[in-house]
Amino acid sequence: MSALPRGLSVALAVALAAASLPAQAQVQAKLAAPESVGLSGAKLALIHEAVKVQVDAGQIPGAIVLVARDGKVVYFEAQGASDPAGKQALRTDLVFGAADLSKVVVSVAAMMLVEEGKLGLDDPVSRYIPQFGAAQSVRVLQAGSPPAPFAAVPGPMPPSKEWGEPRYAQVPAAKPITVRMLLTHTSGLQVYGVDNAFPRPGPGDTLATLVPKLAGLQLEFQPGTRWAYSNSVGFEVLGRIIEVASGMPLRQFLRERLFVPLGMVDTDFGLRPEAAARGLPFAPGLPVPPAGAASYTSASAGLWTTVGDYSLFARMLANEGSFEGRQYLKAQTVRAMASNQVGPLVMGGYPSLGMPPEGLKFGLGVAVVTIPEAAGTRLPAGSFGWDGAGTRRFWVLPAQHIVIVSMVPTIGPQAAPLQRTIEAIVMSSIVGQ
Repeated sequence: MSALPRGLSVALAVALAAASLPAQAQVQAKLAAPESVGLSGAKLALIHEAVKVQVDAGQIPGAIVLVARDGKVVYFEAQGASDPAGKQALRTDLVFGAADLSKVVVSVAAMMLVEEGKLGLDDPVSRYIPQFGAAQSVRVLQAGSPPAPFAAVPGPMPPSKEWGEPRYAQVPAAKPITVRMLLTHTSGLQVYGVDNAFPRPGPGDTLATLVPKLAGLQLEFQPGTRWAYSNSVGFEVLGRIIEVASGMPLRQFLRERLFVPLGMVDTDFGLRPEAAARGLPFAPGLPVPPAGAASYTSASAGLWTTVGDYSLFARMLANEGSFEGRQYLKAQTVRAMASNQVGPLVMGGYPSLGMPPEGLKFGLGVAVVTIPEAAGTRLPAGSFGWDGAGTRRFWVLPAQHIVIVSMVPTIGPQAAPLQRTIEAIVMSSIVGQ
């Protein structure tokens, strides 16, 4: 075999080296000048100061922020520490628990199957999981009953000391739960912060073994009549539906259809072996699960990812379902996901979102800004995205072709002020606006 020309051999070596880098390292290497996509670099630099103010005030330990436009990353920086004690400097390549941002990935997977005719938005869940065909009941507080106790994380709660034990009446569900209701959090399954004794996954459980048990849960309201965040149950059901409709495990489907083709090399249900040293626990002392170690793959909050990886997914959505020559979703599907799918229903009861619900509506797996002034954001109407654990956040601004991804290494609503500031800075950076 003859030797390659020097220029070609160098180019090949560079390409191979780049392919072996983690996705976030490749993103850093490809950082584009903000001015090349119509943004002001001087304005975007204010993000650094905004993060510093919050870190110096003790509001957050640190943050990773990425901004992209027209598919090009123009700002990507990690500041501060990975925990409140400040023991480890935050780096852009750290792998976070994606928390509820997992739901958006699963939503896209479901919409892929809708496009293929393997799944219908208005199909009853029982078409895929027969146990949901049994009669379901809705629990309603009786007149004069004490309120149901609330917790930030659903789980068994003692009765209110002030008011006593809540009293419920049982009424039949008026209609079956549909796929659309799962995607829009209008199913009545497990309202955020209110426990209804749903079963938890045990050793050896899979979506196939656990989800049928959820069919026996009492619903919190009549399906389709309210919006209430189904934190830990609704998307588990959706994950199982994807498995049945696609004929493969959820982890395999996501890997083959999204993660590998998008180049999301660090995204999985747990830490991949090559990323084992870069995992950031949800809180100091908590374990970081290795990928594939557990049989159960939580569609609600089980993914682990990096800011760079998640930006690849977000940039695909910002480009109407296409990324680097490959079409993942049709443009009209992305537009449907990012449109109001709940009508007049109000997005109440999810305080970690950190935004007033009056200016938001819900699409298929994502929140949509409808009245920026009421939502308390500078983002334009039509922007869509979601929140994870109060501190993982992404936004797509379709008309501006902009993506914002930020992650803060804590759990709770304390990142909301920074998120609003980042949104304002990005909007102010648009040249000529």
